[in-house]
Amino acid sequence: MQSKNRNTAWNLEKPLLPTESDRPSTPAFTTSNPRGRLDSFALKVLAIVAMTANHAAYIFYFHLPAEVLGVFFTVGGLTFPIMAFLLVEGYNHTSDFRRYATRLLVFALVSEVPFYLFLAQELNVLFTLLLGLIALRLYDDWGPGSAKFWLVFVVIVFASDFCDWGVIGPIMVVMMRAIPDRRKRVVFPILLIMAAIGLPNLMYAIAAASTIALPFALYAFLGSGADIPLLLSYNGQRGHSMKWFFYAYYPAHIAVLGLVKGLIFGDWTVAF
Repeated sequence: MQSKNRNTAWNLEKPLLPTESDRPSTPAFTTSNPRGRLDSFALKVLAIVAMTANHAAYIFYFHLPAEVLGVFFTVGGLTFPIMAFLLVEGYNHTSDFRRYATRLLVFALVSEVPFYLFLAQELNVLFTLLLGLIALRLYDDWGPGSAKFWLVFVVIVFASDFCDWGVIGPIMVVMMRAIPDRRKRVVFPILLIMAAIGLPNLMYAIAAASTIALPFALYAFLGSGADIPLLLSYNGQRGHSMKWFFYAYYPAHIAVLGLVKGLIFGDWTVAF
């Protein structure tokens, strides 16, 4: 989750639920490894587990031991790169961009209620992904050589500063579309997370001789870093389809975690 009022140098994400592709059309390039072992369904399951751990760490931050927080935040680092990757993959295969974008918007609006009450008083990550999706469409329609695209993309990036994950989100999404090499398309966006989130928090932890920022450094270096071999093992297959479950899980699990914290600890405050 990325928020502006954290003690650490950078905040982390409250990741999204992956979008589901429609009937496939011919993609502009391949994101898959034919010899890979992970399909879209497996990546979504990993992202959901990681997202739940990450949100639990935020919501129960003052009620969990430091060791548990470290583990939960580290696992949580898996989430956003997978979601951004699957957003691009879904965009490459969708037959109805407008329906795809509308679906994201509807669930972003629904999810904002528990998100605002229990996690952060900003726009949730589905809005970030929606902005990334719009950027993908404009990138393809206008081309990377278009000054008009880059001007609008700057506006999109600034708009995303009001959303979870902030300006990094749309930039990562476009990188995962625009970089020609399949491996670099995975590695470079994750290196961006390490540079923008991991490094500042690691430097803060060292300079302040404090472990407060250490979980956020682990989030970027170990959690998001582990996505490199996982995403490079994607085989391009859809796997089991559980579209509405993945959409519904995002707002539902936030609401459940927030209610559990309130009922057990009497703590109804927004995450730290």
